[in-house]
Amino acid sequence: MLVACLLIIIIIIIVLYRKAIAAAIENKRYLLLNVIAMILDPFFFYIPDLKDEIKCIHCNDTLGITATVIRSILDFLKLLHISSELREADKKENQRKKFKHLWQQLKNFKKGGREVLEDPMVRMWMLFFIDGLAILPIPQVLVIFPIRDTGFSTAMTFFVLQYLLRVIRTYFLFTDAIEVSGVIADATWGIFAFYVLLYLQSGHMFGALWYYYAIEKATDCWREASENHTGRSHSYVFCNKCFGDYKLLNDSCPISTGNTTRYNFGIYKDALQSGIVRETYFPKKLLRCLHWGLQKLSAFGQDLETSDDVGENIFAIWMTIYGVVLFVFLIGRMQSETTRAHKINQKLRQIKHWKHFKDISTFVRAKIREAKRENLLLKHDIHIDSLVSDLPDDTAKQVKLHFGRNLLGQMQKFENWEDYSLDHLCGCLKPVFFSERTTIISEGESIHEMLFVLEGQISIYSKSKLIGLKRQEDGNYCGEEIIDWAENQSSSHGHLPISTRTIIAHTNVEGFTLKTDELKHGIALHRRFNQSVSFLQLFWRFKTFKQMQMKRRQSRSHE
Repeated sequence: MLVACLLIIIIIIIVLYRKAIAAAIENKRYLLLNVIAMILDPFFFYIPDLKDEIKCIHCNDTLGITATVIRSILDFLKLLHISSELREADKKENQRKKFKHLWQQLKNFKKGGREVLEDPMVRMWMLFFIDGLAILPIPQVLVIFPIRDTGFSTAMTFFVLQYLLRVIRTYFLFTDAIEVSGVIADATWGIFAFYVLLYLQSGHMFGALWYYYAIEKATDCWREASENHTGRSHSYVFCNKCFGDYKLLNDSCPISTGNTTRYNFGIYKDALQSGIVRETYFPKKLLRCLHWGLQKLSAFGQDLETSDDVGENIFAIWMTIYGVVLFVFLIGRMQSETTRAHKINQKLRQIKHWKHFKDISTFVRAKIREAKRENLLLKHDIHIDSLVSDLPDDTAKQVKLHFGRNLLGQMQKFENWEDYSLDHLCGCLKPVFFSERTTIISEGESIHEMLFVLEGQISIYSKSKLIGLKRQEDGNYCGEEIIDWAENQSSSHGHLPISTRTIIAHTNVEGFTLKTDELKHGIALHRRFNQSVSFLQLFWRFKTFKQMQMKRRQSRSHE
């Protein structure tokens, strides 16, 4: 079973990286690498098992070698990713300057400067530093070059700290992934699955530590019994150099009975009495320890009965704090993500039911939905300005072309324009939204732009002239005085035209505005285009006339 699972993991890695070994590795693949490594690392704590009959610790070489090979492959792929990121960083800036900049930022940080935390270069190098520490081959060294006795415990302590770095880095990668578009960012199930995995992984890690520390607790009892009997501490607990006096250790450290009057095993009593530390079948002890970890996390460690050992109490306290924080964090995050998903779906429904959305082509509608997923947590309703403002340039241009051709085409001035000049003018349109009773143009003031009404009603009246209150609805326009101003090249260098009427938004108004300078430039472009067309037509007429004259002369010469 274990071998099959490990083979599946290796196959997944090979498939994912068949084209990315010699190239930069994408962040999603790097996230998957870190998740697999985070799941794999606790397996190293299951390598030792207890041989109670001969009072020593035996190491499972099969599990150790398998875990070492897979971890080495993962670390190699992560090293490729780090190298590719460093090469990309070298292309942007000189390496020496970056280190100088980093050093200066760190000095500023020591002085109290908080801006260092916001500097992207500092963040990048901090992540590289965490990645470098996370791939140090500590467990590989323990397996390939067997370190036994007190050195083994010290190395495993550093391995626990390294594992915490892996968890922190994986969480950073995931939070980065949900901020960008893609399956993880768009699907609530992806976020939910990650948090469930985080909960299971926490139980997996605490169960593995419980298993390992139970063996450590048994060896501490053996050392204490040996010291009390012989007067010196016996540091050899592995099966190659064991104690030898089995009767003494059986009496002083009753592991199978768990007699607390002889020695208090604390929270590890159940692991020793159940015989799980003596189990050689890996799936069985993995599931038993995983169940213990999840059970204690769910109860926030309330039923943990500890001894007076300092390390054991620290482990129990940390498990209690972690369980409470994890529970609050998961509940809070799931509520926020559920709210976020609800807002996204609500905004998408608003876009779908927007009056003019169905008029847009299917291709553009799909691009709008895709783009708006990245920035849907808006506090305002869906209007033409909020819809277009956050779109990519190409999609926004297509939306402007769609509405602009219809709005400009209604004016007699633009109905005979060719597509090139008309599309240029459409690209200059700016989406706007006016709330009810907003003054758009005031009487007696200069007209700076022309308004094309897409939806809503505007009211027009004048104090100086006999113009009563008029209302115009969808498809109308105002400020058309600037067209004559822009067409008259001599007057366009002077003052802007003055409005003779006041225009107010009677209801909420959506539309597009066209600035005077952009209109003037568009008209000039249209004239140049017509002049170019006229010149080309004149040229081709002249060329055709010359060719006809040449043929006539040739026919006369033959006659």
